[in-house]
Amino acid sequence: MGQWGVKSFENDDASDALEAGFDAVHGSVYDDLMDDRSPLTFDQVQKKLADDRTLTAALAALSETVGEPFEEWDEVERLAFAGIVVRHAEFDVPIPDEARARAIDWLEHEAIEWDEATARRLRRDKEIGLLRKAKTPGA
Repeated sequence: MGQWGVKSFENDDASDALEAGFDAVHGSVYDDLMDDRSPLTFDQVQKKLADDRTLTAALAALSETVGEPFEEWDEVERLAFAGIVVRHAEFDVPIPDEARARAIDWLEHEAIEWDEATARRLRRDKEIGLLRKAKTPGA
């Protein structure tokens, strides 16, 4: 599946879409901050630049890659969607109701078999809680 951790955004599809979203919105600023010479960590760069535009761009990049209506997405693609939304919620970006509801639903009904099932269950519960409390646009 291309996953390397128990967080929803720790998989290839989410990572690629997040990268595309940050690059589309911030371009050379993002590239400069991601450079090895930058003192900021990967998480610090994303936290500094995450906003409603990067959320929208990352979700658009994922949707374009998948190329199917949401109803036809598989579990891995759904996980990537939820991961993008969770990543932005972690950085206190307001999450639109539709994206929040879809991410929560897909996390609650996740059917992926994880090597670290207990750690994933705990992380998934934390992510669902975070999304339930996340700010909404205009709040």
